[in-house]
Amino acid sequence: MKQSALPEVFQFALKMEADGERLYRAMAAKTADAGVKSILNGLADDEIKHARIIREMAQGAVPEMAQTHILQDAKNVFSGLDVKKGFEAAGADQVALYRQALDVETKSRDYYKAQAAQAQEKGARDLFERLSAEEARHMFLVDNMLQFIQRPKMWLENAEFNHLEEY
Repeated sequence: MKQSALPEVFQFALKMEADGERLYRAMAAKTADAGVKSILNGLADDEIKHARIIREMAQGAVPEMAQTHILQDAKNVFSGLDVKKGFEAAGADQVALYRQALDVETKSRDYYKAQAAQAQEKGARDLFERLSAEEARHMFLVDNMLQFIQRPKMWLENAEFNHLEEY
């Protein structure tokens, strides 16, 4: 089924997921740190998985949605960072990208939450709720990454790596 033939709810959701994937890939391309690049590419990969699920829903299926491990992966990356390396705070353009990503995730979470509330079928409602919850985890992670790039030494020293406990 062509995207233009999909109901508006699915077209909009697919556009949000594609926008999120492009944004995370662009952010990863601008990041020198391999661990942070891995997290951003993982977020982009999650957006691709969401789009696949949405396409399957549009075709009448009730697809399974595997739990993401992005928070645990991110926690592993951040716990491996060395505070003594003297990280520099990110530039305004990088901060703006993270804020944009946080906005995309917030809108996605809210959209899926609204769709869950309107869904007539339990399977669709449950799936929209899971998508909303996953976008909330992405929001949590992006917000922590934003805090980290703005104040890396403080974030690492004060957090004692408790920022990324399972959400």
